[in-house]
Amino acid sequence: MPDIDPAALSRPSKAVKTSQIIPARIDLEPLYAALKAAISSEQWLVYKESTTEFLTGRLNQTEYSSRIDPILSSPTGEKNHLHNQLIAAIYGNVTREMPDAGLAPWVSANDKPTTTAGSKPVSGDAAERRLKGEVMQLPARDRRRIKELTQNEYDPHESLANMFTESHRKPSLAADVPPSAAGGINNMNFDLEIRKRYTQPLAVESGEFPDMGLIAGRMLPFCYEAGLINGHAPDASQLMSVATETFIKEVLTQIFSRTRSNGPGDSGSAGYGVGTTWIQTHKYSRQLHREEDAAQRGEITRDKAGLLPVESKAASERGPLGIADVRVALEMADSGISQFPIVTAQILYGYREGELENWKDYTWVNGEPPAPQVEELVTNGDLGLTNGALPDTMDLDNEIGWEGAENPDMDMLDSVLDSCLAVG
Repeated sequence: MPDIDPAALSRPSKAVKTSQIIPARIDLEPLYAALKAAISSEQWLVYKESTTEFLTGRLNQTEYSSRIDPILSSPTGEKNHLHNQLIAAIYGNVTREMPDAGLAPWVSANDKPTTTAGSKPVSGDAAERRLKGEVMQLPARDRRRIKELTQNEYDPHESLANMFTESHRKPSLAADVPPSAAGGINNMNFDLEIRKRYTQPLAVESGEFPDMGLIAGRMLPFCYEAGLINGHAPDASQLMSVATETFIKEVLTQIFSRTRSNGPGDSGSAGYGVGTTWIQTHKYSRQLHREEDAAQRGEITRDKAGLLPVESKAASERGPLGIADVRVALEMADSGISQFPIVTAQILYGYREGELENWKDYTWVNGEPPAPQVEELVTNGDLGLTNGALPDTMDLDNEIGWEGAENPDMDMLDSVLDSCLAVG
């Protein structure tokens, strides 16, 4: 047996040559023209749009077939044959040489897609200048956010959680940008901006009064959703902040004036606006006048808050504002909360403070519950059931609960149901 050289096995006996010849592209003009001539002009628009969406992955095969089958149906099958030739030629050109830039010269003017002046392909310094100009047209907040993206650490778990969070929200339609508003604003993704309208924390969650920056960040996505591509006016957030603060102060003033007494000041309106007076008792009013006269003579001094001793004592004995005070003020007259029907119904029809604390605090006579009294209804004094010997005793109504639930859970469920009935 001849010896085998191991080195000879590791190298090929013949050099492998790869062909450098790239086949020419298939001419689509005759196939395109023949298929367009066989289809009417109205159906051609539907066919062209459906084919474009299918080739770009927006339609699957079933959806694509349901659109073009009525268009390609013919007794001889000529349209279907031309369609197959065109699709096969398009797929065949994928593996061939690259086409020339721009549209083919044989495409008619009606088939050309509508493009704006700024959509021409550019490269090099021109592309950088155009990109820089579009970035400079963005608001300063967006430019700062784009710069901070490179410094943020990517967390895949957070991205996955956000994906599931966004899945059950109602999808919102992005505002249509008119063609006349050409510029950098057209390149903004309005859908992403609109989704930010609920990302800002609520004041009840943060426990802080919203400032102008927080209000502006919440107003801007709503402007985009309503079609205002230029956003809101510069002073809109400041106006909203002042209006909110004024509204809250007016509501609190009305509630305090109806539920509190012996306020500071001679007329009970110190620091609460003109025309808002608190009820003063005769004893408090007489002592207040005496101390004011003594303060003018220099016999007594006011504290750091500018209050007299009787005013400080009344303020220390005055309890905090609660939901019961809001309810009393709302039952007396409108205090500004009636503009929100849901809040009004929740206050008026909810449980009062302490109403459920002693709900089951009772005892039976002699420590034994009474026997249930059930009235049996019979027909003509005879048996109540058709096939039975005795009447069917009605089940007593008992409180229905679930495993692991306690009385506070049942009370919370009752409050939720009452709120739903009040709103409805």
